[in-house]
Amino acid sequence: MKRFEKLLAPILSILVAVLLGTLLIWACGYDPGAAYRALVKGAFGSFRYTMATLEKSVPMILCGLAAMVAMKSGIFNIGAEGQLYLGALGYTLAALYLDFLPGPLHLLVCMGASIALGAAWAFVPAIMKIRLGTNEVVTSIMLNYIAKLFISYLVSGPIKAPGDVSQSAPIPAGTAVGEIVEGTKLTWGFVLAIALCFTLWLVLQRTRFGYDLTAAGMNDRAAQAGGVRPDRVRILAMLISGGLAGLAGGLLVGSSFQRLVIAVSTGYGFDGISIAVLGLYSTIGVFLSSVLFGALRTGSLFMEMFVRIPSELIDVLQGIIIVVIASPAIFRALFRERRGGRDK
Repeated sequence: MKRFEKLLAPILSILVAVLLGTLLIWACGYDPGAAYRALVKGAFGSFRYTMATLEKSVPMILCGLAAMVAMKSGIFNIGAEGQLYLGALGYTLAALYLDFLPGPLHLLVCMGASIALGAAWAFVPAIMKIRLGTNEVVTSIMLNYIAKLFISYLVSGPIKAPGDVSQSAPIPAGTAVGEIVEGTKLTWGFVLAIALCFTLWLVLQRTRFGYDLTAAGMNDRAAQAGGVRPDRVRILAMLISGGLAGLAGGLLVGSSFQRLVIAVSTGYGFDGISIAVLGLYSTIGVFLSSVLFGALRTGSLFMEMFVRIPSELIDVLQGIIIVVIASPAIFRALFRERRGGRDK
């Protein structure tokens, strides 16, 4: 029964979000049925649209996994957006300045650089919390702004390519993440994201570190009594979390942009938090939630083009969906209250 209620919470969240979105679209003078049909068609209406949706979900999968790992350990990584930006920088610098490396090795080094810089950026709020007792939510949020402004400075000056646009030079062809099927937008980054989902599932379910991670997140004292060192586990969790977010930024550079740009992310790091919550902190849940969010991103473009819903309204609609989806705990609390009332 508890498992059923746990699964029902995100489903109810989605249904409530759809209902509120319907009321909003109708109140603004548009046809909700036509809007949702366009949304679904734009996300899954053809093979090409479906591939675009899956590709859009790649950074969300990685950022969702990043948020999940940190939250399971009892620490909140709100800085995935900044870690993504640093990962994008690491990938770009390795691609541009290590071009003497052979192709496959060069690509692996670029991915490694994105993971390393993302992890390093996540280490800062983690060590400040453990050693100084600072709030990781505040420090990681502020580091997001520092990362974005630093990238903006770099692509506007030191590594700016010739021209009026603030962006780096294109990365070498050998460091681009190729398409799985020629002519589609789906790259091998999607396969990598699935592999990481499976790997993390194995780690969490079958290893000592997975046990330590869960124990540290549930109860510090009980974890210590069982031989777990919560502070050490949380630092490792933040390093893994930052590395995953950094890899998301690297793959964006290697696939979507193939250069470093100011707006390398459209909020993927923050979406990852909602995705982790909606996915019930499980790898399969994160994967499915990311595909849903990817569908919202690609389908909304179709809505704007063919139903003529203003982009501002689409942003509001997506905001409502994200807010409601990120709050399944409300429904679980209602279930507990109802069950408690029956027990009386």
